Amino acid sequence: MSTKQRVSYFYNPDVAHFFYGPSHPMKPHRIKMAHHLILSYGLYRKMECYKPHPASPGEMTQFHSDDYVSFLSRITPDNLRQYHTPMQKF
Repeated sequence: MSTKQRVSYFYNPDVAHFFYGPSHPMKPHRIKMAHHLILSYGLYRKMECYKPHPASPGEMTQFHSDDYVSFLSRITPDNLRQYHTPMQKF
């Protein structure tokens, strides 16, 4: 006996407000376009849809090192240049 599996779809519209830099592979506008296609074609009706919350530092350390999570809490677009050497570590 086979059971039909549903796809889990996670989307948060806030992702479109981030810019990761020109060389970063994540392109928020592409995620937003894919979301609009999912809505337009009604694919969401066949999915389990979730809006994820921003991960807390504790949640992030379940998958990343404490050093990396600490680094992320300190770095900003304004101080990026002063963290060039530590960035190479990650």
